[in-house]
Amino acid sequence: MACSSASDAGPSGSAGAGAGNGAGASSGGATSSTAGASGAGVTGVSGGSAGANSAGASNGGASGAAGGGAGSAGAISGAGASNGGASGAAGSAGSAGAAPVGACGPTTHNEHPFGCKLAWGGAADNESTLSKFSYLQFMSYWIDSSISAQGKYTTCSGCAWLTSKVASTPLIPAYYAYIIGFLAHANGIVDGNQAGSKKLTVDGAALVKANRSAIVDAYAWYAQATHTAWPTKPLVWLLEGDFVQLSDAGQTSPMTMTEVGQLATDITCAIKSNMPNAVVAIDQSSWNSDETTNAYWGALKNANYDLVWTTGVGNNQGYIEAGTNSSTYNHATATYAYLHQLTGRRVLVDTSAGASAAGDSWSAAGASELNSRIAEGVIGVNVSGSAPSASIANITGLSALPSCP
Repeated sequence: MACSSASDAGPSGSAGAGAGNGAGASSGGATSSTAGASGAGVTGVSGGSAGANSAGASNGGASGAAGGGAGSAGAISGAGASNGGASGAAGSAGSAGAAPVGACGPTTHNEHPFGCKLAWGGAADNESTLSKFSYLQFMSYWIDSSISAQGKYTTCSGCAWLTSKVASTPLIPAYYAYIIGFLAHANGIVDGNQAGSKKLTVDGAALVKANRSAIVDAYAWYAQATHTAWPTKPLVWLLEGDFVQLSDAGQTSPMTMTEVGQLATDITCAIKSNMPNAVVAIDQSSWNSDETTNAYWGALKNANYDLVWTTGVGNNQGYIEAGTNSSTYNHATATYAYLHQLTGRRVLVDTSAGASAAGDSWSAAGASELNSRIAEGVIGVNVSGSAPSASIANITGLSALPSCP
């Protein structure tokens, strides 16, 4: 499998403004993804016309052998793990679920993972228990700083969070998937708003090009491990912020928009082929020019993503940023309604992703303001600094989300 990603916004408290990681075009044939810890193989994704999916896991160092031939609609093939270095045995093909399933997971987008009402969320990273957040619908968690400089995971902190804290609640979990950002940190590259000789805003694309296969495998490994811990209910993956900066001229080795689109396609495939219940959201940078926004989402047309996510305010007439108005350089595209119309996806908004932190203008908004955002495509708000107060449960008169099954 060939997939990877970019990152831009760091965890709250140490977040970064720049990300950009780039990668070259993927190869034409199928490549295997490797897993390092759980003993279960991760799904391979065919890059050619008829290649079998392959995957392997190893516990003792040797890579797993190619998995069995592509199965029916699911085409998910697992490989057994080895404890002493022997190659893993081919696994059987997975079956399709109720929704249509392709080689890259379900093909029907899940745009309502939290239900049919506007959802509220908060940050869970520093919370010892989640039981006090029964008035919220979801909680977010950053993954995963344990990645090595070579792009390998041997532990899954997100999995431990799911089983120890989320499983006993009705909350839907969301990952801030900052895998490339944490890989950069492991290699001495800091976030764009931090002091350092190398930054993601400049050196991120080169990092990804040099480590593309490892990054793809890290995403596949993490999705497979997470699926073991969280096999049925939705889990939202908020892919690395400011993804568009992969193509920025300020990178030492910028990508084309076509390459950015292929990268996004590979990432979503790596996640969804290993975790069919994953809901993948791709980031919109609110500072994009009109031309950049249109080119960016046009390049992502083949990616199997479910939602758009962005950082923004709720009280500026539908504009994403607080300072945007009808005279701003990007006013034509910097609205929730335009994002929804352009992508055909609904929008999850947060209030604090790194240097673009917007503050919480949502939880104190009235029903009329919130209903306008709902009509523009917003389905949920993650108040990701401090969790919103329980008073949000008292907001009345909110519209149901449009087109919710």
